Amino acid sequence: MKKKFWSNFFMGILAMGFIAGCSSDEWEEGGNTPNPDLEDAVYMNVQVQLPVAGAGTRSETNTDGTSTDGTEVGKDYENEVKRVLLVLADKKTNELIALGLDSKDLVISNTSNTTVKSNHKISKTVLADYYKKKGGADGKLKDNQINVYVFCNPTKGLTDFLLNGATDKSEWMNKIAEINETPVGALSGLDADAWGGTSHEGGFLMSTANSADIVKRIPHELKTWDAHTSPSKAFNLSGTNNASSSDTEINNEGSIRVERAVARFDFKDGSKNKDRKYDVVTEEKDGKTVTTIQIELQKMALVNMSKHFYYLRRVSEDGLNKGSELCGLENGSNYVVDTDATEKSVASFASFEFGKNFNFCLGSSDANKAWAIDEVAREQWYTQEISEVIEGVKDEWKNKEYRIWRYVTENTIPKANNQKNGVSTGLVFKGKMIATKDASDELKRVINEATGDPNTDPILYVYGSHMFVSWSEVRAYAIENKADHILYETVFGKNNTVEVVAEKKAGEDGTGAVAAVYSNDKTSPDYLWNKWYNTEHHNNENALKEFKKAATDAEFTLYQSSKDSDNNKGYFCYYYYWNRHNDNNNNGVMGPMEFAVVRNNVYKLAVTRIEQLGHPRVTENDPDPVDPDNPDEVGDVYITLAVEVLPWTVRVNNIEF
Repeated sequence: MKKKFWSNFFMGILAMGFIAGCSSDEWEEGGNTPNPDLEDAVYMNVQVQLPVAGAGTRSETNTDGTSTDGTEVGKDYENEVKRVLLVLADKKTNELIALGLDSKDLVISNTSNTTVKSNHKISKTVLADYYKKKGGADGKLKDNQINVYVFCNPTKGLTDFLLNGATDKSEWMNKIAEINETPVGALSGLDADAWGGTSHEGGFLMSTANSADIVKRIPHELKTWDAHTSPSKAFNLSGTNNASSSDTEINNEGSIRVERAVARFDFKDGSKNKDRKYDVVTEEKDGKTVTTIQIELQKMALVNMSKHFYYLRRVSEDGLNKGSELCGLENGSNYVVDTDATEKSVASFASFEFGKNFNFCLGSSDANKAWAIDEVAREQWYTQEISEVIEGVKDEWKNKEYRIWRYVTENTIPKANNQKNGVSTGLVFKGKMIATKDASDELKRVINEATGDPNTDPILYVYGSHMFVSWSEVRAYAIENKADHILYETVFGKNNTVEVVAEKKAGEDGTGAVAAVYSNDKTSPDYLWNKWYNTEHHNNENALKEFKKAATDAEFTLYQSSKDSDNNKGYFCYYYYWNRHNDNNNNGVMGPMEFAVVRNNVYKLAVTRIEQLGHPRVTENDPDPVDPDNPDEVGDVYITLAVEVLPWTVRVNNIEF
C-alpha cells in the first residue's frame, strides 16, 4: 500500500465514532505509549499460516498446472498477507462489537512453517460497553461466546466502511464490494485492489471461509482483560489463555480458515497440434472424409463479470439472501448467494440492467437500445489475443500448459433454470476460417482472396453440414437433390408454381448456356435473393435484409467477410462458452450452481474440440442468435472445453488468534 493511503487511513481511524476513548498513540504502528498497561486498550495476537511454498520461494505446480492433492498451488503474490483486519461481533445477532487492524507490520516468523504474526489493539472502552449491555447485574457475561471474522489485505472500500464510521452495526456483514473495470483492464472503485491491483502488490483480499471456525470465547468478566494490555500478553483466540487459573482459563483451540474473494481463469491451447487450429467442415472426396475448413482461434474475451460481491460469502437453499448462512459451505445442492440474486430471479432478462450489474456486458448495455451483440457490444468485452495468453512469460510455465489469464469476481445465479446467457459469466472465442488443401478451388479463392469488405466479397451459406460459396451453388444443389422435398421447399418455398432452373454458363464455343429460372414464391429465400441481387443489382440494403431474414428463417447461416486488422481479413465466427462450476454430468439438464464463478476457485480451461462453424459476426445472419434468455446448457454444441475446477491452497490458510 502507498504511504499516503495509510497516513489517511490511520487519521480516519482517529475519528471513528464507535471506538471510543482511543488516543492517537493507540493506533500508531507498534503502540509507542510510555506505559502500555495504562492504555485504553487490550491486545489480541494473530497468526496466519501461508501455503507450504512460503514467502521468498517460488510456488511450484505440476507440469499440468495442478498440485498433487487436487488443489492449485498459488503464486507467492496470491498467497501473501500484508494486513489483517479483525472483527468481533455478537454471537446471536452479528452486531458489531469492535474492530482491530494489526498494529505493527507482519513479519515472517520462520520459513519452514511460513507463519505471519501480528498484534491487534482493541479499545477497552468499547469492550466495557459490550459487557455493560450484555452482562448481568454483576456485569458478567453469562454467555461468553462471540463471533470472530478476519479479513486479510482489506480493500480501501472495506476499511473505509468499517474503520471510518460504519453506522449500522447490525448490517456490516452485508456490505458489498464494487469493482469497475474497462475493456482495456483499467480498474477503479474502492475495491479495485481486491486482487492487489494490476501489479498485485497490495495482496489479495481474503475473508473467513467456514462458519464452523467463527465462534470463540472471551473472558466472562471485563477485569480479566487487565491481563492482556500489552502485545506480549495478547489474548489468544486460537489457543489456551490463563491456563494456570481454573476460574479464568479459556480454551480457544481451532484456527480460522480464509479464502480469496475472487476466482482465477487459466487457459491452455487444447488443439491437437498446438496451433489453435481445429478441423470443422468435412466432405467426402474419393471415398475418404477430408477436412475442407479449419477454424483458427485468434481472440478470447471475458463477458459478464460481476461488478459486485459480498465481502463475506454466504449460502442458502434457494440462492436468495433471506435465511442464508454467513460463511456457509457450498455442498452441491445449495447456492452461493450473489448480491443481485433477487434481480436474477426474474422469469425474463429482457429488462435486466446489465450495465449496472456487469463489467464487459455480453450484449449492448445501452438502455435506449434493444439488446444485441453488435460492434458496440463487442467493444465492451475484455478481449485479448489468444497467442498472447498462451505465450505469456516464457520462463513462467511451458508453452503447452495452462497459463494464468486473469482474475474474475464471483457470479452466481439462483434457480437452476435461470442460468442464462445474459447473466452468466462466459468466454467468447473469435475464430477465422482457413481453407485447407482439400477445399474446392472456388472455396479457396473466396476465403484466401477476401478483402474484408462484406459488400463486395461473396456470402458463404451453411445449411446443415453443407457449405456453399454462392446462392447459385445453393439452388443448383437443391435442384439436383429435388427428391429431398424439405431442402427443395426450404430454398424455393412451398408456394412456388414454376419449374426452377439452375443457371448454366456457355461452353467454350459459346453454346449451351441456360438462363436461371427463380421461384415465384415471394416469401422464399430464392425469390428474395433474385430480387436483391439481380433486380436491385445488390445495392439495396432493405432488399438484402429481406433476403437475409428469409434465409435465416429457413435455417441458413450466412457468413460475410470482415477485416480484423489491415493484415487480417477474411471470414470470422464466434463461439460462446458459459463458465461451468459444478458439472452435474447431465447434458441438457442444469443443476444448482452448474454455471457460475465462485470465489477462491481456479478454472482451468482448454478448447479441445470445435464441432461446427460458430455464430456469424452479424446477428441478422444467424438463425440461432445468442439471446440473454437463452439457457446456458442446450442440445446443439458448437465448442467443447475441458474444464477443471480446483481450489487454491490458500483456501486452507489458517489464521490463529
